[in-house]
Amino acid sequence: MITFDINGAIIKFDDKRNNYNTIRNNFKNYANESSQLFKTYCLENISNTRHLNEKYLDYGKKLINEVIRKGVETIVSYNIITIDFKLFKEIYCDKYLDFERLFNNVSRDLSNTKNKRNSSKFFDIKPIISKLSEYLFNDCFSVHLAILDALIENGVTDVNSYIDKKSIRQSNALFNNYKDGFISKLDGCKVVQKIIMSNPYRREVYEFLVKEDGDFSCEIENLAYYLGFDLKEYKSSLMDIYIKELIDRGVSDIEAAKEKVRKYAKYIGCKDDSIFITRIDAIYTFENA
Repeated sequence: MITFDINGAIIKFDDKRNNYNTIRNNFKNYANESSQLFKTYCLENISNTRHLNEKYLDYGKKLINEVIRKGVETIVSYNIITIDFKLFKEIYCDKYLDFERLFNNVSRDLSNTKNKRNSSKFFDIKPIISKLSEYLFNDCFSVHLAILDALIENGVTDVNSYIDKKSIRQSNALFNNYKDGFISKLDGCKVVQKIIMSNPYRREVYEFLVKEDGDFSCEIENLAYYLGFDLKEYKSSLMDIYIKELIDRGVSDIEAAKEKVRKYAKYIGCKDDSIFITRIDAIYTFENA
């Protein structure tokens, strides 16, 4: 059992949920790596939309197949040895895979646009490559859903099933009511616990809790990291906003301002407070030089 204390809301994940989370995080990482490889490969070899061809579709499909192979390895690790690459892809993965269709749609649309304009002007390829990289990410990440389907169908009970649509809707409704102030703070802990346990995989929930309720113990950050989200950059953005507001209001006592920065950093659980104290010191010195 893995437990987190989110400002009094106790969040518990049993071994089954932990196993699911491990699979999900692994394939999120594989998807990130694959989409980045695809983006880099395209940016290094494509200078305009006329160069987008089957070569890049084939490369994307190759990357997806490598992630599917990792899916087979995962299934075999649960002692399901009757599913090979071909069966896993055809029976469990294909319904989730959309990269090839979307790639062809983009290529067709580009071709139609160029023909209509009858122009030699090249379109900026970077946004198109970014879009294709997102499509590839989605295919690679969805392999974890195919794994769950295969495990459940073959009687594996060591892994919890993925979050269903009903739970997601319930979590969303609770969160919307909580952040809109329709739920009493007296019931806050129970509601936060229900929001997270119904659907732990909504980043916005953790960002809201950090900003509104604070993260003195860094348990929100730890929980988010366990679930595959890194809140360090978000906390840094909150620090930037806080410093800007201090400067905009006017700083007459720099030491008092630095103490406020320290307290706010402690409140949201930002461990890099020295960086932001140095920053406000530098801004104050520059503006009063």
